[in-house]
Amino acid sequence: MKRNIFLIICLVSSLFCSCSKKNAEIRIANKDKPVIFYNRQPGNAFTGKVDMASLNHNADTFFVGSDAMGGGAMQGSLVVDFLLGSDAEKIDRNKDGVIGYVLLIGSDKQIDADYRTTGVRKALGTWNGSAKEKDTKDGSIKIGGKVYQVQELDSRVMKDKSGTAWNAKMASEMMAFWLWKYKDSIDLVISNNDSMAISCINTKGFPKGIPVFGYDANDDALKAIEKGEMIGSISQSFDYQAAMTMLMMRNLVDGVHGEDCIKNDVCSEYSYNKDFRSVLVQNSAVTKENLDAFKKNVKHSNGVKVIDGEATEKKILMTVYNENSFFTAQQLVPAMKYYAEILNLNLTIINGNGRNDSLILQKINDVNEYDGFLINLVSTTQGRSYLERIR
Repeated sequence: MKRNIFLIICLVSSLFCSCSKKNAEIRIANKDKPVIFYNRQPGNAFTGKVDMASLNHNADTFFVGSDAMGGGAMQGSLVVDFLLGSDAEKIDRNKDGVIGYVLLIGSDKQIDADYRTTGVRKALGTWNGSAKEKDTKDGSIKIGGKVYQVQELDSRVMKDKSGTAWNAKMASEMMAFWLWKYKDSIDLVISNNDSMAISCINTKGFPKGIPVFGYDANDDALKAIEKGEMIGSISQSFDYQAAMTMLMMRNLVDGVHGEDCIKNDVCSEYSYNKDFRSVLVQNSAVTKENLDAFKKNVKHSNGVKVIDGEATEKKILMTVYNENSFFTAQQLVPAMKYYAEILNLNLTIINGNGRNDSLILQKINDVNEYDGFLINLVSTTQGRSYLERIR
């Protein structure tokens, strides 16, 4: 009798241990794992609509990036403020009463490029209801008591034959063509990013003194601003983007679900758009006047840390739209790696070529081993394609 009781106890104990082990091995279903689209918001560049089907994938899906719409408006204001504070007769190189500019558009498949183009055109009065290349009307601006016509001489998407967008080489080739075609009618050069702007400045025969405006505030742009080769640029606050993205992912994989994952004591310069499930980090304009102060503030946050260093390592799959992009590869991703290490997030990174999403998508395998996903889209219309791969 005692022996039977002992056997029963052993059996129950064995079953209990077996169940406990199975429970410990239970993982969250892939469809319920946290997803953060970062830097590139899912959406349609042609319609300007945010892709809410992707952002509503589950309760733990968000976008983290800069305020692209606000950044576009900020770049437009930067251009207008410069004109209003300048000697317009010196800006108007051929003295025809027209402030003529050329616009370098980064991509026709990314909503951020759309916002930047829109912001510039609305500020200068050349907005004609679209961010498409060459779709503009003439605007006007009053400088020093005189009204000048504002004209977008030309605008092109900087994409080469292979489809690579935000193409600096293409920007240089196009600038050479514009200098030949428009000569001294070009009074301003405005670019969707710094790399293309710098390529224009370095183009053979580029006239010294033409005001150039960029976007990203990368190292080359800061040097150009300091030397007077560029008027200004817009910072996307890449370090805040990186910190916010990694802090939110750490919260999500630790079981802090929904909007509570956004709360932190480190990054305060952001807003949350509940309708678009988007955390938007504030931009800042950089000119020669505030260049020194800006440089001093570009540093990693000391407040990001794992409490007591006890957070369990979590595995995160991360895609990068283009390993050759200056902003993404040399600024944003290094900062994300920095915070990932502190927060004990083990990153597996898949790099793209900037032309299409298929190169990344075909490499997304064995998703069961990951606790969360960080997605940087090539084309912002492809959110659903990524979500289907990680289910």
